[in-house]
Amino acid sequence: MNATLAVDIALWAHDGIHLPTCSRISTEPHTIFAGMIAALKNGHLDLPVLPDMARKVQNLIDDPDAPVSKIVDLLSSDPVVSMHVIKAANSAALSNGRPVNDLRSAVSRLGNRMLRCLVISVTMAPLFQANSPLINRQLIKLWKHSREVAARSYLLAQRQRHLKPEVAMLAGLVHDIGALPLYLYADRGHSHFDQSALEQLVDEFSALAGTRLLQSWNFPEELVAVVAEHEDLYRVNDSGIADYVDVVTVANLQIPGAACFIAWKNIFAAERLDYYAADCRNFLLNHAEQLAATKDMLGINTRY
Repeated sequence: MNATLAVDIALWAHDGIHLPTCSRISTEPHTIFAGMIAALKNGHLDLPVLPDMARKVQNLIDDPDAPVSKIVDLLSSDPVVSMHVIKAANSAALSNGRPVNDLRSAVSRLGNRMLRCLVISVTMAPLFQANSPLINRQLIKLWKHSREVAARSYLLAQRQRHLKPEVAMLAGLVHDIGALPLYLYADRGHSHFDQSALEQLVDEFSALAGTRLLQSWNFPEELVAVVAEHEDLYRVNDSGIADYVDVVTVANLQIPGAACFIAWKNIFAAERLDYYAADCRNFLLNHAEQLAATKDMLGINTRY
């Protein structure tokens, strides 16, 4: 690490921003990391804007005086979103074999919380694109993983009476959202990033970037906390009661082929969710049918 960068990082840490060591980064990415850290510190890192449709739907849902007809009219203006909403309402996870053919009926069946999550999901998809082939592949992988975790989070929260599965789904959808602005930052003229440098970029700074991003989108603190804390496997919360961070922590560890090798008895989140080690090891197998229905509702494996 050069002396100037070392001093800068020390000063930034003194300002209250936790910055991990960058000593393993080669010379060229050093400059890029320094610029990105400065942008994060000063609030100048370009953050993706919440898509217009998602923002408008969110505002209407949060307005107790907004009639359902206004939400339906708004959704009707976007054929892609409308198609997704109707398809989700007719998915095996929600339909019970009773199809709906119009947008108003679909909105009624979904409810506000699920509608918010689905609209955010479908409108966010175009954000996950880059010019660099390497970064574009990483963004595609990130978006796929985010929706997979969203589906698992939805099912995990169903056993918790005090949690809302639709909120858990949204938490899973955005749990790694901090990686998005970092990848897009790297994509702007920084084509010499290799796989290793990209991974370190995300590992070290995605929580900070994601916190800033969700705050700029006016997301509730319980979801901002998911971004900041879901990777802390030894996290202790004040209440001792499972929360959305716990749900996403466990959902994020449910990796096909790997879940059976995790020491689940040491994962505090699983304990608070009242999931024993055997439950966690066999979660994907035991819930295969429900997961397939939930992923169908989210449009996974479908391109919009």
